[in-house]
Amino acid sequence: IPINDDGEYVMVLKFCEVYFNSPNMKVFDIVLNGDHTIVTDLDIYDRVGRGVAHDEYVSFSVNRGRLYYNEEESDIRGGKIRVEFIKGYRDNPKINAIYVARTKMDEVPKLPPLPEVEEWKGDEVEERPSSGKNRRASGPRTPDPYSVEDSSIMLPVFVAIGAFIPLLFCLCKL
Repeated sequence: IPINDDGEYVMVLKFCEVYFNSPNMKVFDIVLNGDHTIVTDLDIYDRVGRGVAHDEYVSFSVNRGRLYYNEEESDIRGGKIRVEFIKGYRDNPKINAIYVARTKMDEVPKLPPLPEVEEWKGDEVEERPSSGKNRRASGPRTPDPYSVEDSSIMLPVFVAIGAFIPLLFCLCKL
């Protein structure tokens, strides 16, 4: 990621788990510039669940070609910083988006808080009170199409076989 000027920066890492349905399936670390561990054992599903956005905010500063993060420092080589996603013994790391802004942490828009979710109790079936009246049909009953045996479908098949056998016999005689 190119960093050209000195100043304070905020890096936003955007995640969302859309593949796995349980925690501890995709867990990884994030390292900034090869020296600074930003997040250890990030499990997106464990933090927010499936299909929900999760952001990690990283504030750092740059001064004279050096990156400063949590009272640690490292060199910036070639005017670029590196963000590494370190795979553990589980599935490969995945990120949805990343951006770096030259700003302060309080100026970066944050995700809204997650709403409280009620515990799902399964499919609840509403019972409607049955009316005491019997319903009348609006017309004659429709005949069941599967109850009638229709041999007219087989007639073209028998005609084709009956015409093919004599034709085959005549061709073999030649």
